[in-house]
Amino acid sequence: MKAEQVTGRIKLNGREVEAVFDTGASKSVMPKSLALELGCYRELPDERKYELPTAKKGVTVRIVGRCDVLPEVAGCRVPSTTFEVSEDVERVIIGRPQLDEWEIVFTPEGPKPRRVPIRLELI
Repeated sequence: MKAEQVTGRIKLNGREVEAVFDTGASKSVMPKSLALELGCYRELPDERKYELPTAKKGVTVRIVGRCDVLPEVAGCRVPSTTFEVSEDVERVIIGRPQLDEWEIVFTPEGPKPRRVPIRLELI
């Protein structure tokens, strides 16, 4: 695991899962199998599916859908969030946009929001 990645438990639609909090990821992505289990999977039309580059040179993940979830981080509810969905990932990846939006800080106890309750602002 890289220095800019931390793992932690979060809830998505009430289901607890292990997630990678990745400061280098430009999107938040979940496995298609999880999106199907959560009942929130929306398949993208073929012309809207795309390849998302990863930190590994030449390696991409194919984004095939989206999933709207109600996350909880360290027991704090987060407003509805849309995750990209891929068959190429095995765990939930929380990317930089959500880390910033949720104001996640990394503590010895794990990732948690800086401000509770989490408030999103329209600027």
